[in-house]
Amino acid sequence: MLSANFDRFLFAYTIGSHIIIVSASIALSLILAILEFMITRKNVPEYKTMLFKLKRMFIVSFGVGTASGIVLAVELVNLFPGFMTFVSSTGAISLFYAEVSAFFLETIALVIYVYYQDVFKWKYANFGLSILVALGVIMSAVFITMVNAWMNTPNGFNKSVYLSTRKITDVNPFAPFDTVSTFNELAHVLTTTIFVGFVILGAFFAYQYIRSKDSETRFITKLGIRISGWMSAVFILLAGITGGNEVISLLKYQPVKYAAIELDPNPGSGFGEHLLGSIVNGRIVGSITIPGLQAFLANFEAGITKLPGLSSYPQSDWPPLFVHTSFDVMVGGGLVLGLFFFIFFIYEIFRKDMFRNRIIMYLEIAVGFFALIVYDMGWVTDEVGRQPWIIYDVMTVNQAANYSNALIVPGYLIITFYLFLIPFTFYFFARVFKGKSATHKSTESKRIPNKQGGE
Repeated sequence: MLSANFDRFLFAYTIGSHIIIVSASIALSLILAILEFMITRKNVPEYKTMLFKLKRMFIVSFGVGTASGIVLAVELVNLFPGFMTFVSSTGAISLFYAEVSAFFLETIALVIYVYYQDVFKWKYANFGLSILVALGVIMSAVFITMVNAWMNTPNGFNKSVYLSTRKITDVNPFAPFDTVSTFNELAHVLTTTIFVGFVILGAFFAYQYIRSKDSETRFITKLGIRISGWMSAVFILLAGITGGNEVISLLKYQPVKYAAIELDPNPGSGFGEHLLGSIVNGRIVGSITIPGLQAFLANFEAGITKLPGLSSYPQSDWPPLFVHTSFDVMVGGGLVLGLFFFIFFIYEIFRKDMFRNRIIMYLEIAVGFFALIVYDMGWVTDEVGRQPWIIYDVMTVNQAANYSNALIVPGYLIITFYLFLIPFTFYFFARVFKGKSATHKSTESKRIPNKQGGE
């Protein structure tokens, strides 16, 4: 029989790939809105050229993201039928309908924005339409994140009755929109996702700048790097702030996950912060400890002095302890990324020409790949840290999973599909970006050949 681990791996692989497209789409939608606003203030031809190119890139990401989202929806039903049966009987199903509504908003707004933008005579019409597109993209991410927050801290039904009788009662379709962890998780996921999206775009612009030879492309790629850099600098700061709140949320509502990521074998107080290492026979080994830091942060941010330990919970409820390492990579990587964008900020403040420094441009590209790794480590920490539960303290992954061997062949086909999809998406980004601009198109439309083949 098929193991539930295959279901875990396939869905993690699919959503990890999907997130790359989602984060790029969110950043593209926001940069389109920024450019539309800039054009209303100052009608610069290069701004329009950049807008034209990025709009076409967004259409590509929208199409790929839509197809990928359908794959995820099918996988949820097929890989975890127990989960979807439970969700459809509780208030959490409302979140899925809300996500579909946000997708409708994005789709309708995008069609009007692309094909009917010249119909409206109001100066800010295009800017308004771009805001609606961005709102649809972001709200889709918001509602999916709310689903994840509900999985971490479920509500909208009588939990005690369900655990004792397996009957779902007292269903509230609105409660899942506001669980005890929703705000903190939303704040952290949105800030980190927007940050990663802009870092990806910054890497893309840096690559195009290095390869560019004409002045127009250099102008718009410089502008793209600057916009992406400033947005990345703002959102990495917000990600740090919201990350601290998210850890406190774990401490309050998912103490066993907190104990695992902090590597605390026993409950107590005055704990230090453990970097790397593991737990062997109830003892921490191979770690570097900063004395008292963990206890200080918990007391400073939440007024909590007694911290949980793994020994308070059955070992069957422990998540895999490598989530401690993934958490360290996430936090350490975030600090490195913050340092890079602090250097960017210094360059911009003192008006230094960073574009002459090829090392910085190549680092910009490397940072794009590194940010994806750090971001994925954050999701590994969250999702693996909830194991063995798919719905925390309510339903395990083993209870929700599909054990049919019929899933193996489609699963490997999906894995192969994404191995080609992601590289080709960015390949088409590059092709679209290098294509002729709107200015070139309008110029060519005026060059009508006569019957003798002249002009």
